[in-house]
Amino acid sequence: MALQDLVYYTAGIGFLALAKIKHTLRGYSTPKPFDISETDQCVAYDVKVVEHWLSQLRQYTRSDSFLSGKNVLELGPGADLGIGSILLLKGAAAYNACDVNDLATRTPDEFYHALFKALSDTHSRAEIDAVKEQLVRLKGGQRSQLNYVVRDDFDLAAAFGRNTIELVFSQAAFEHFDDVNATVGQLSAVCKPGAVIVAEIDLQTHSRWIRQKDPNNIYRYPQGLYNAFWFRGIPNRIRPYQYREMFERHGWRDMVIVPLSRADKHGAVAVHERFRSEINQMDCLSIMLCATKKAAADRARQ
Repeated sequence: MALQDLVYYTAGIGFLALAKIKHTLRGYSTPKPFDISETDQCVAYDVKVVEHWLSQLRQYTRSDSFLSGKNVLELGPGADLGIGSILLLKGAAAYNACDVNDLATRTPDEFYHALFKALSDTHSRAEIDAVKEQLVRLKGGQRSQLNYVVRDDFDLAAAFGRNTIELVFSQAAFEHFDDVNATVGQLSAVCKPGAVIVAEIDLQTHSRWIRQKDPNNIYRYPQGLYNAFWFRGIPNRIRPYQYREMFERHGWRDMVIVPLSRADKHGAVAVHERFRSEINQMDCLSIMLCATKKAAADRARQ
């Protein structure tokens, strides 16, 4: 093993241990690269994420209006409901979100003040007031177009019912699911035929310093060693071909998986032997996955 690889291998174990200790002591508290108290950064992040999703959605559906009137689901909204608020302003009929960590109920009011101020140049006062009212209704426990559900079992069907969702978004959440296959099965249950998913998936190590130096660091270790540092939400090391197989198995078609960022040549090969086959596409550091749930007629023909 080259000296550089030995350094990264050893450092990576240290970061895995620190991540487990942090999770044990503090739980999952910072889904973004910065804290919710960094208001301007959080607002800019939410706006950027939605624009990226909608750009991918337009390319995939070849429509500028696919979002309009849709019942939307976001998997793992994180620390705020800024994205849901933006999607309502952009024409979604309703926004649903499911998480296992109850973070969004603690979002400071300052965040939403800053968010709506930032959106006031592109949306009318009446539009913004309408979304503000939905936030008030949600906080008051009333029926709202913003529907935020926290479930430790992440049971989407129990949370939203079957055949109710028409559009699914996800930002760097799939890599944290313990059982991706079960989650995709749940999505197939809650989504209507013809529903579309747009999901960005971060395949890299998540610890800050090592991520910049050695983004594929989590793939250097055999499964037994990696499991020794397991905690709920640790990156699951699922590769693009496995996502494709799981979605196709559960009745999704027209799959498009686009690499968003790539590793250099050395980073793509400095991994454990179980990941060295070309099928793993170790050069892919992050991907955008788009797919459509099959209609009943499509499934009957198979």
